[in-house]
Amino acid sequence: MRTVFAAFLTLMVAVPVSADQVAELISGAITECRACDLKDANFKKADLSGVDLTGANLTNATFHRANLRKANLSGVVALGANFNLADLTLAQMEEGDFSRAMFYAAEMSGVNLRGANLSEARLQTARLTSAKMADTILDRALLRDTVANNADFRNASMLETNLNGAHMGRSVFDGASISYAGFVQAELSRARFVDATISRTDFYGSDMRRAQVSGATLIGNRFTTAATRQVDFENATMKGNFMADGRLQN
Repeated sequence: MRTVFAAFLTLMVAVPVSADQVAELISGAITECRACDLKDANFKKADLSGVDLTGANLTNATFHRANLRKANLSGVVALGANFNLADLTLAQMEEGDFSRAMFYAAEMSGVNLRGANLSEARLQTARLTSAKMADTILDRALLRDTVANNADFRNASMLETNLNGAHMGRSVFDGASISYAGFVQAELSRARFVDATISRTDFYGSDMRRAQVSGATLIGNRFTTAATRQVDFENATMKGNFMADGRLQN
């Protein structure tokens, strides 16, 4: 609700887009365009490192291969925006609405996406090492084959999220709500799912060695052929899961 309300306010106060604003951002003449309306703007391959676009409307804008290192995109509305192959290292993107946005193969190490809406976003093969993604909405998002080691997904919402083949060793999912998601053949060694609620999710063939699930609720999941050595299942509430050996729990 907080993200939706912030997005509504952004659209209400956004400054109308102009070709001059886009050209000046690309040339470096200006480095700040807070609450600007940049809908449909084309920043392909532009150097926007360090720019401040806080609260801007970036709906359907193109940042393909753009340099956005350390940029501030906090509170933006970027519905359907194209960030494919962009460099978003250490960018500030908290509370933004990136629903249906594309981040294919984007460099996003250290990015701050706390409280952001990434519903139906596409992040295949993106690099999210040490990303801050607590309280994010990742419902129906595609994160297949992403590299997100040491990332923070605490209290995230993951409904029908595809994380198959992702590398997420030592990442934290404490308190997350995960249902009908996919972690097939994902690398999750030493990941934390403390107090998480996980249901109808597929961990087939994943590497979960030394993962922590203490206090978690695990219902109707599939762990068949997963590597689960030293996973503390005995400290979780479990029902109806297919375990690594194929056995179905009562």
